[in-house]
Amino acid sequence: MFEKLNALIFGLPWPLAPVLILFFMCLVALAAYLKKHLTLSGCAAAVLLGFAVAWCLRTEGFILFLFFYLVSNIAGKIRKACTAPEREIEQKSGARDSSQVLANGLMAALSAVYWYYSASTGALVMFGAAVAEALSDTLAGEIGRLSYAKPVSIITRRPVENGVSGGVTALGTFAAFCASASVAILWCAFFRTDNCTVLAILVCIGGFAGCIADSVLGGLVQAVYTDKEGRYTEKPYDGEGNPNALVRGLKWMDNDMVNFISNTFAVVLATGLSMLVL
Repeated sequence: MFEKLNALIFGLPWPLAPVLILFFMCLVALAAYLKKHLTLSGCAAAVLLGFAVAWCLRTEGFILFLFFYLVSNIAGKIRKACTAPEREIEQKSGARDSSQVLANGLMAALSAVYWYYSASTGALVMFGAAVAEALSDTLAGEIGRLSYAKPVSIITRRPVENGVSGGVTALGTFAAFCASASVAILWCAFFRTDNCTVLAILVCIGGFAGCIADSVLGGLVQAVYTDKEGRYTEKPYDGEGNPNALVRGLKWMDNDMVNFISNTFAVVLATGLSMLVL
């Protein structure tokens, strides 16, 4: 599908190809920064990860990686346009910093590098599962907030406030599955491997299971605090720098750490299942 484009870009004399890719990644990061989607540190991380994916997996990998970014931002815009402003519970909101970018994209980049040096189909499965989980988790949160039904804790099944870790809705869960499935379909179309359909199903399973694991970790071990007014928040400090009271979870287990662990789980699960096929 992308043979001619890959030949055109990667057939350039050294070092024109890597310079061209790096330049394009900088343009994408700059656009994201100007639109306040990324901080400066987030831009640096995005350029690094995007370059690794584009160089190692060529155009196919980069487009799948870009698909995650575009759909995530479109979903965010739809959610903001369709819902009234809410109290910010999350520790971080607005432009994504390097920790957030790495939490969602590091495993995908490492999988791409692994494939570059091994040409292993398992590495492609790892990459697909990492992207599927990242998009699945993002859409679960963004689309889930459009639900008329109040979210409930995945652990206790009791209603929780929008944005509280571990809260799920039927709409958000459905969106998460659709996101994982869409990545799996594109993965199968881009990487025409042996047993492609079966492996794509495993990519979908891994991505969706990782999203569920994210909710479970969020409801069990992610740090949740209460502010001086007794309201739940993920922020360890209030606006004046005073510490909020930890009510559950581990202090070091913030949302970025939960995202990274869940993404890693998706990769490990999909890879393990793929060993039964490969």
